Amino acid sequence: MFKLFQSIFAGASGNEAGHPAELVNRAVDRALDATDPRIRAVSGFRKKLEPAVVRAIDHVKALALGMPAPVEASHATYGDDARLAAFFASPDRMSEVFGADRTLIEYLASPAGSGTEPILALLLVERTERKVLGMAVQGDQVQRDVAQVQVSFDRHRLVDPSENEDGLRRAIGRRAYDQLLAMALARIAEVGGERESLEASQSVLRAKLRALKSARWDFTEGGEEPPDPAALESKLAGIEGQLAATGTGSTAIPRHLEILAETLSKPEDALRVEPLTILMDRMGIRQASPGGTTVELQLRELRNAAGATAVALPVAIPRGEIPKRDILAEVKRALI
Repeated sequence: MFKLFQSIFAGASGNEAGHPAELVNRAVDRALDATDPRIRAVSGFRKKLEPAVVRAIDHVKALALGMPAPVEASHATYGDDARLAAFFASPDRMSEVFGADRTLIEYLASPAGSGTEPILALLLVERTERKVLGMAVQGDQVQRDVAQVQVSFDRHRLVDPSENEDGLRRAIGRRAYDQLLAMALARIAEVGGERESLEASQSVLRAKLRALKSARWDFTEGGEEPPDPAALESKLAGIEGQLAATGTGSTAIPRHLEILAETLSKPEDALRVEPLTILMDRMGIRQASPGGTTVELQLRELRNAAGATAVALPVAIPRGEIPKRDILAEVKRALI
């Protein structure tokens, strides 16, 4: 299903923006299939969408290329990279997280992951800040109950495991485009129109949005476990059938086209990456200035229009850092 941007970084000649016409056409079709396919019944839909799609492709390409180079995530490098030390309590905990990540497990079990060394992926973590009372040194005096801000990183997950950096960046670009489409679909699912068939149509669109989010097809957290791809495709096919049954005569459909074009023409409003600098000590307490035990984190934080955020870091994981699964122990834990 989601294989749109396999050649997004290719240098093939194309339109004035430098994108092959085939890629733009596929991106337009992808946008319609992911939102409301009935838009195809609107006269001139492709002419209206193409400039917006080109703008969106430029945006996600810049986003993917702007990610830092993958950092080796291993016991050997843990102490040398302040980001890894901030994200994980210890190198053993880092390996434990990798070993339990379902996306990584499935990739290693697939033909694509066979023999890949190291495995490249995008690590996503959630940043949380909370006010605490702690101790601070002011001159020669130790002060107690000082208001401080503690930073923590949790909800770790890996997305888009790949065999090389080019493949990872293509996958990030594709995922970013899908995120834009998810934001457009969320707006479309709530738009008003005439009463005839509207309630049924919007209900189906909301069901489609829930199904896509459960698959973790964008940068958001998604469900506890992603569904089986074949089962999801079957479910989506059923949803598309229901949507088609609502007809193409709705006056809301041209409005759906407008929303889709508007979202893709202003992609930075729907999804952006913001540089984030954090000064903190080893306990995660924010510091006002560098020096002493203070570390400086230079991060990239993804933000979407719905307010969701995730700190993103490309990583290169040596196979030896991924603990082998103990299936029997997992079954025993599940039965307790």
